[in-house]
This record gives sequence, structure tokens and C-alpha cells, in this order.
Amino acid sequence: MLVVTVLLAIPLSRYMTRIMDGKYRVPAVLRWFEDRLNSGPQNWKQYTLSLLIFNTVLFVFGFVVLALQPWMPLNPQHKGMLSPTTIFHTVVSFMTNTDVQHYSGDVHFSNFSQVFFGFTMFFLSASIGFCALTMIIRALRSDSSVGNFFVDMWRVVVYMFLPACLILAILF
Repeated sequence: MLVVTVLLAIPLSRYMTRIMDGKYRVPAVLRWFEDRLNSGPQNWKQYTLSLLIFNTVLFVFGFVVLALQPWMPLNPQHKGMLSPTTIFHTVVSFMTNTDVQHYSGDVHFSNFSQVFFGFTMFFLSASIGFCALTMIIRALRSDSSVGNFFVDMWRVVVYMFLPACLILAILF
């Protein structure tokens, strides 16, 4: 298992580096979306502010989805609302990618909450961490810019995580 992991790490790390440095070829449609997200290079303060604002919006979104769970569609078992402190704890734990849970997701979450909160947070919280790490690496390399947070998020989600999910879904 260790040998397979090391052998896979080499090409995957090169692939991730090419993506995050923008040295890859993608279909024109995806490039068009990426160009719309690109507001130009950001310094570390702008990048961090973008990351924090994105996290704040994601927190509010997650809190609202879980708080309004009883009234949302895709709730055939009529799941009720969790307590506000449990919602707060759940959203923060998903955002920090720690997933500390003192409940059972299938028992307490409606289908809507699982799809629009759980799956979304699994993707985006890991992407945010990946973007933060990328910013730190660029800063340590003394790059002239640490990149653009929104472009980096797009690249991580669309060029790394979605293809990995598709490949794994086909394998499983």
C-alpha cells in the first residue's frame, strides 16, 4: 500500500502543480468560465480577504440550509430542525474540514440537507484548504502574486476534485 501511494503521489503532484500554476489545456468552455472569475492577481491580504468572505458566505448558506430543513423539499421523512447550537457546531466543523459529528447524518438530515449542505461542504471545505495551502506555497516561493482565490477554487473543484470523483465513481 505504501509503494502504491508513493507511485501515485509523483504523477498526481505534478498534475496538481500544473493545474494550480495554470500550465494546462482545458476546453474553451471551461476556460471561458475561468476567465470570468479572474479579477487579476491578488496579494496575500486580498487573497485572505476573499477566502474569509467566501467562508462567511458558505457559513451563512450552510446555517440557513440546516435551519430551514423542515420546510425545504426532499424531506419525505419530515425531519425537524436541529438545535441552533448543533447547527452552528455542524457548519463550523464542516467548514474547517474536521467533520466532528455528534449526530447521525442520515437520521438527522433530510435528503435536501445532505445534498445541498453535506456534499457541498465536503467539496468546498477541502478546496478552501487546498487554496490556502497553495497561497502559502506561492508566498514561500516568492512569487510576485499569490494568485487569485476564485480562480484557484475553480481549478481545484473543476480540474481536480470532479475528475477524481468521476474516476473513482467509475472504479467503484
